[in-house]
Amino acid sequence: MKRKKLERGEYGYLQQRKQKALSGTILMVLIGIAIFVVGLLLNKRETANVFTVAAVCMVLPAAKYFVSYVVLFPYKPVSLETKERLESYARENDTILYDVVFTSPEKVMHLDCVYVTGHQVIGYTSRRKDNTKVIQEYLKKELQIRGLKYAVYLAAEEKQIMDRMKLRGEENETTGAAKQEVLEMLRVFTV
Repeated sequence: MKRKKLERGEYGYLQQRKQKALSGTILMVLIGIAIFVVGLLLNKRETANVFTVAAVCMVLPAAKYFVSYVVLFPYKPVSLETKERLESYARENDTILYDVVFTSPEKVMHLDCVYVTGHQVIGYTSRRKDNTKVIQEYLKKELQIRGLKYAVYLAAEEKQIMDRMKLRGEENETTGAAKQEVLEMLRVFTV
């Protein structure tokens, strides 16, 4: 039975992406080896043939998959219990993205959960290594470039997120188009 392909930001996407990257790496290496062996068998163990060139070319897609795996390897998906707790803080019109791993020219960044509300992007990371200020500034800059007036708040402790979600009053909903643009930006950034 074939598993459903998860979209970026859906719960479980990170784990599925890591598995795809690892299996893609292994598959490309095996295909390269098979092509090389067939070339050896067809050309009386002579390595100077077109099959060797084709086998070497398989290194490029294998490297692409491997780099993806290496980038994602340090990040752990949110547990189901944490997911349920984080969902309890959301309101009806909030959109939640999980396991968001994105890159800037300088850094790979990770957020366990991102709430996109009427006019705020509220993120949470459980990794102590991640500098929320750097991630927050990056997101603010990207939203500003797109002309989107969204506040960005990131926290490294779940209690801060819970407090932030409780404190926000009734929000004036921005246009659905603006919220969709923010969601699309976050999904495009996600590795």
